[in-house]
Amino acid sequence: MYKRPVGRPKKVDTVRPLTKEDASKEKKRQYMRDYKSKINKDIAELDKMERDCQTELDDVRKQRKKLINELDKANKQAESILKEAVGKK
Repeated sequence: MYKRPVGRPKKVDTVRPLTKEDASKEKKRQYMRDYKSKINKDIAELDKMERDCQTELDDVRKQRKKLINELDKANKQAESILKEAVGKK
């Protein structure tokens, strides 16, 4: 599927050929276009990486909470067993 380029259509310059000055300006413009598009692509990639890290961090927090709860249950169970053992003597 053809994707239309963003922005105003480029004007075709059939009246006069490009001079050296115009050619260098066009080269600089193209460089800036490429530079900005690369920056925008990198920003989008960093944003995606940040979202991935955030979901991973949330998962780690959930696992930590589960482990703390399990440890608490195990401590209570050990305490009750210890009380039983001490109480029988």
